[in-house]
Amino acid sequence: MSFRLIFVLLAALAIAFGSRAWAQEDSSKEVSCVSSTIASVPSRPTASNGADTTQCGVVEVEYGFDQQWPQSNAHVNDIAGGLRLGLLPNLDFHWASTSFLSIVDQAGDRTGFGDTWLGLKYRFWSQTRRRPTMGLFYQAKIPSASDKKDLGTGQVDQSLSFLFSKDVSRFHIDFNVIPYLAGRPTSAGCDHNTGFALSASIPVAKKLSLVGEGYGYTSLNGAHPAFASTMVGTTYQVGPRLILDGGVDVGVTSYAPRARIYVGITCAIANAYRWFRRPE
Repeated sequence: MSFRLIFVLLAALAIAFGSRAWAQEDSSKEVSCVSSTIASVPSRPTASNGADTTQCGVVEVEYGFDQQWPQSNAHVNDIAGGLRLGLLPNLDFHWASTSFLSIVDQAGDRTGFGDTWLGLKYRFWSQTRRRPTMGLFYQAKIPSASDKKDLGTGQVDQSLSFLFSKDVSRFHIDFNVIPYLAGRPTSAGCDHNTGFALSASIPVAKKLSLVGEGYGYTSLNGAHPAFASTMVGTTYQVGPRLILDGGVDVGVTSYAPRARIYVGITCAIANAYRWFRRPE
């Protein structure tokens, strides 16, 4: 219960700090929330999240296809994506869901809808010469996947990510520390572990960038031991609003998924706040 209380309090603090920051913004910052200049702030394709938030007022969507081989005799296919909205200059809202999930393993073939996640990300500070961008990202899982089909646990999970981002020379680096709470399907209370993710990207051509990442989690329970994986991928920036990605993920330790391939897209659609802007 204490862990859940800490999660709720930190999420509330993020909202409070975000509201205070908005109240202290000057008029020039307020105008930026209805700017016609839009650029995508992607969270794909890495497991880590950048500390920067979606532009204020901007609606951004992302979707991707994954094929994963957790074991030698099993594979998982899914189509997942989500929507983000920049609520304030330093605060955005996240909705993510698995629209299609197919699992083939020793238990048989099953297909259905996956779980849904809701979250808030708050950026505390932007980077300076010596200091990284720092943020906090709280998420809660709505158990929309069928536990009867073994597509999900049927329990509410929560995560709280501490985000650090920094540009070093031509490299962009993201580092996350992710405490995680998982509801127990068969008993009261929850299990918890901690994830770590470190990614770096570097442009190799005008619109093409190379991305690499190492990530993993400590042991959650007896059924989910600690694991570590590594990912290599690319992103292609079609334009400021549209980014394509693709790559491969390979397990490093014995309990990690063996391999995963993925492709995806991120698109900043429009500034929703401009729809309600009063004419000058």
